[in-house]
Amino acid sequence: MTGRRILGIELARGISRTHLWAYFYAVLIASAYAGSLATLQPGVLQVMGVPFAEQGNLTGNLAAMQEVLFIVLLGLIGAISDKVGRKSVYIFGLLTTSLGFALYPTADSIAELVGYRIIIAIGSAAMLGMMVTVIADYSTNKTRGKANGVQGFIATLGAFIPPFLSALPAQFVARGYSELEAQQATFAVAALLGVSAAIIAFIGLAPRATQAAAAARESIARILIDGARASRDKGIALSYGAAFISRGDLAVTGAFLGLWLVQYGMQHQGMTPSEALASLLMPAILAVVSGALIGSILMGILADKISRAAAVPVASGLAAAVYMSIFFVDDPTLPWVKFLLFLMGVAEISAFVSSQALVGQQAEPQHRGAIMGFFGVAGAVGILIATKGGGMLFDNVGPSSPFVVFGALNLVVCLWGIAVHRSIRDPDWPDEAGD
Repeated sequence: MTGRRILGIELARGISRTHLWAYFYAVLIASAYAGSLATLQPGVLQVMGVPFAEQGNLTGNLAAMQEVLFIVLLGLIGAISDKVGRKSVYIFGLLTTSLGFALYPTADSIAELVGYRIIIAIGSAAMLGMMVTVIADYSTNKTRGKANGVQGFIATLGAFIPPFLSALPAQFVARGYSELEAQQATFAVAALLGVSAAIIAFIGLAPRATQAAAAARESIARILIDGARASRDKGIALSYGAAFISRGDLAVTGAFLGLWLVQYGMQHQGMTPSEALASLLMPAILAVVSGALIGSILMGILADKISRAAAVPVASGLAAAVYMSIFFVDDPTLPWVKFLLFLMGVAEISAFVSSQALVGQQAEPQHRGAIMGFFGVAGAVGILIATKGGGMLFDNVGPSSPFVVFGALNLVVCLWGIAVHRSIRDPDWPDEAGD
């Protein structure tokens, strides 16, 4: 029966509070993994002896390869989850990512590093795909906005784990470890986090529910085709566009805010890179994350108060205003810019939460995994374009240009949402877990 509530979320039929808490722990670790590799990888490249001049290109190529694999895999993984169940796929993703992290600092060559990164990418695609799908299964439609808001809040908390992991190598070295051993020990700790999440998921996530039975009888190809055809629905199509832009927003901020601040601190304030990181980047990150923590809850509540289709243009409109206003920033270290970065955090997570709530509402439970997979594909394309295209804009036009371009793209999604939101109807699927 429905009606059970936790944190303002009304649970779907067959879902208990234990199921939801287990899911939230998996979300915390999955989101931590998303940022940990970018934080820890530079140390691995150093101990491997990769020249400084080659590290940037290698880092970019590895990240691009992972996004391409996401584009290829996410739809397929979603379809598989419709057939075999979310729980199995989530556990597979967590354990595979853990394995990749354990192996990563043992690489003796670039080819070996690439191989381990592929393992991480496969695990991450399964893990992150289920992260956005399971919350759609576990909440009734009545509180779908709040459910995605709380999930966004916990995912943001997961962003605080990578800085703790990045402090471990120095502590291991202080205890007598070599630099290589310190990196391996740190990645082992990170791997154990994923193992712990897999254990909690095995014990705590909901078993496969009856709603998946019909999908289990279909072929994966049939599920994929039906999932792709779902984009004919105006709400799902809008959510795909919002996924593209919201993930692109996150990528632009993650890739270029720090680069801009460090370069500005070195060129205009005579700072060393470490000084710029400590005095300029960390306060900026804190401003963005603080905004995201608050914005996730506010947008979750708003998405339940107004229609989910209306929430998308509200979020993308806010993001458009914030990102395009970066055009007027010449000095990113000015005090007022921190308030703008706070609003950026609110806008980013609002676009993330509203798009997830909309696709979760519109997706047919029988093919929800595949539809969420294609939703993830749209996001991966956004990240790929933001990082590769944004890098060219940053170098050739100016440091504010990636933000301004994605602000304009947010405006496109906002206008699209305004044009179609009244014609999007809630399909009112049964409130039963799809896993």
